[in-house]
Amino acid sequence: METLRTALACMIFLSLAACAGAPEPAERQAKADGIASTAGFTGETIRTKRFDLHTRRRGTASGGLLIVYIEGDGFAWERRDRRSTDPTPINPVAMKMAAADPAPAIAYLARPCQFTGGETARNCTSDLWTTARYSEEAVAGMSEALDALKRKADASELALVGYSGGGTIAALLAARRTDIVWIKTVASPLDTDAFTSVHQVTSLSASLNPADKAATLAALPQIHYAGEKDDIVPVAINRRYLARMGDTRCAELVVIPGMDHVHWADVWASLTGEIPACR
Repeated sequence: METLRTALACMIFLSLAACAGAPEPAERQAKADGIASTAGFTGETIRTKRFDLHTRRRGTASGGLLIVYIEGDGFAWERRDRRSTDPTPINPVAMKMAAADPAPAIAYLARPCQFTGGETARNCTSDLWTTARYSEEAVAGMSEALDALKRKADASELALVGYSGGGTIAALLAARRTDIVWIKTVASPLDTDAFTSVHQVTSLSASLNPADKAATLAALPQIHYAGEKDDIVPVAINRRYLARMGDTRCAELVVIPGMDHVHWADVWASLTGEIPACR
């Protein structure tokens, strides 16, 4: 994004390997297809008022709970000074996490323009994976997709699990919906002002900040996982979010020793059984 210091863009939003060169979108799609197929997911594109959003789903809720995994920000930058033309993730961490969850009803929700054609997709511009990645239009579109997934899975309630920027979106969705019973976030910048301050970059002016709604979310059971060695979203950012919440009886911060920003799928199977609750 032009408003961020270009020297830090890749470090913050991508791995260095991704900045050096990325697989083509078709290859990224094929990788995700393989993960989903092995895990028994079926795919569908949901048409919202503004976007076409890629989803995967397995099982039925039979009137109960559907757990929805929300993908991270994806491949936002081709290099330090150039936005990518397609944000489809190189490493679909949230999809891998969803595949590891044994719950009976699981859905996966990609972010706007991922897996649908990038800049060639309906109403997609690179702002949606850079400055406006957490914008009102992005969150509204994702909320429409949740409505559709809920109907298709015959669910009465939703739980959200978001990886990286997907956790930011999960918190923003939870702040406006009444059918979400708990959320989990993983390596997520839940206070975007703290995030940009830590990295000494310009604020995400076209995006919403979950920390502004932290007090509203105080009664919602939630677990926020952070990596001890995550230098992209340091633990301090989630602590800032919780500080703005005030009453944290329903919110737990779990720091995983030795964990970085990207290897959460390796440990997720051992964490799926942890259900957020108020103390």
